[in-house]
Amino acid sequence: MSQGLFHSTGNNVYGHSKNSVSAGLTEVGVNVSYQALDNLSFAVQGLYRRAGANTGDWGGVSLDFAFFDYTFFRHSHGRIGVRGGRVKNPWGLYNETRDVSFTHPTIFLPLTYFDRSRTLFLAMDGGQFYADYNTSVGDFTFKFNYGLMNADDKELLIAVVNNPFVPGRLVSEPSFVTQLSYEIMGGQYVFALSYADVSLAYTTPSALDPYAGLTTHFDSFIVSAQYNGEKFSFAGEYNVQWNEFSSLMPRPDDGRPVSEHWYVQGGYRILESLQFTVRYDKTVQDVRDSSGQQFHQLTGLPAHLMFTQDIVFGLRWDITPAWMIRGEYHRVHGASTISFLDNPDIAQAALNWNIYALQVSFRF
Repeated sequence: MSQGLFHSTGNNVYGHSKNSVSAGLTEVGVNVSYQALDNLSFAVQGLYRRAGANTGDWGGVSLDFAFFDYTFFRHSHGRIGVRGGRVKNPWGLYNETRDVSFTHPTIFLPLTYFDRSRTLFLAMDGGQFYADYNTSVGDFTFKFNYGLMNADDKELLIAVVNNPFVPGRLVSEPSFVTQLSYEIMGGQYVFALSYADVSLAYTTPSALDPYAGLTTHFDSFIVSAQYNGEKFSFAGEYNVQWNEFSSLMPRPDDGRPVSEHWYVQGGYRILESLQFTVRYDKTVQDVRDSSGQQFHQLTGLPAHLMFTQDIVFGLRWDITPAWMIRGEYHRVHGASTISFLDNPDIAQAALNWNIYALQVSFRF
């Protein structure tokens, strides 16, 4: 369970936080697992999440994951198996546990983990093939997910069509996500390569809908590296995404923008239960228009809706193994990652703004 409080200047985050205080991020998850046989287990988790205007005043309950895990080959150096149902997507360092606040480096995940596409990337309905192999020089893990992503999300729809008033919705076509990771010394050093091939289609009940026939496809690649020492920790990820939009409606880009996201992050353990984190984060919606000037000329909207730079300072205190509290400060330049639902007057989005955040979390 976790509860956040947010105050910001310029733009809203998780509700009405601009020049006010919002308690708009609440998460409660309950999970159960059952080991039926030595090589067969089941796991399920339900999640209640209220995230600003994205899920309404009272939030929503969803099936976070629900799958069987069958290991059909096991030996002293590894295993091979399959999972089926709603399975987590192996994407970068944090996606598989992004709904567990204790696993986050900060309250807000790095911008690589685009919050407007959170529902899409979190899990998929389908199956996963996995293989682990442990060697004297490190441990290798391979995962391959294939199935349907969860694309029915209002925030994602607005980000794709650039229009909050359309009557239709997005549906997923067969997609896949895969990852190869390598760990040394029990996770002291972690390296990973992740790739996603995702296809979405817009469906509408109206024959007059100008967005009828819209499809979007993107290929996304992310390289990750992490060091976890006794006192110091470092992490960095670089993500490039090739997007392709097909529609009867013209777009401010040529329909094939290339997005780029990266960050570097360092942490220092002041005490056993107290840790300080600093991060520099940068994202660009189209590398060919990194300043957003072409976007501004074509749409009249602020150029800074096409990029974001974020400097983060965070402090985490593990009061007990069950209770954690943390606070952080963000100095933000740009507005490409703000919620359109929390900021409906997008033409007034601020260029330079601040976020002050506090979060309390409990686990059992």
